[in-house]
Amino acid sequence: MNKFIVKNIIILSLILGVILGLPAPIPYVGTVMLVCTLLLAAPMIMVYMIMDNKLDLTTTKDSIITGAITGFVVNLSFSMTYAIVVAVLAKFFGYSSNYFLTAMIVNSPIWLLGVFIVFIGVLFATTNAFSGFMTYYVINFIRDMYEKQISNEKDTDFR
Repeated sequence: MNKFIVKNIIILSLILGVILGLPAPIPYVGTVMLVCTLLLAAPMIMVYMIMDNKLDLTTTKDSIITGAITGFVVNLSFSMTYAIVVAVLAKFFGYSSNYFLTAMIVNSPIWLLGVFIVFIGVLFATTNAFSGFMTYYVINFIRDMYEKQISNEKDTDFR
């Protein structure tokens, strides 16, 4: 992997984390957004970059590294966006969708939130590395089926 690909992965992951973090304080939408960041962030970024011809997964190592980078960076941007939105909603509007998280975000020191975000980032990196690994095999399975179908069509062509 070169620096250009890693830079693109980081930028797309930051954007995805912010997009998923903004509606996360909404009670039931937040759960869906959390599952998307926990399991689906790496496949979304990988499929987008493959479709845009910016990424070519040649080994499982590439897919695992891509998934881990995506998961960690998505967690950072998701958590920061969520924390800012929750703090603003709590301070200015008195709204809290989850009293425990709101109290922790508003009353905790910044260093403690940073440590918590980094530890959760390791969890996100692990789950997204596995999702990236599975995405690699699903993409290769689809490619093999497509190539087999094309070769069968050429074999049965009677022109």
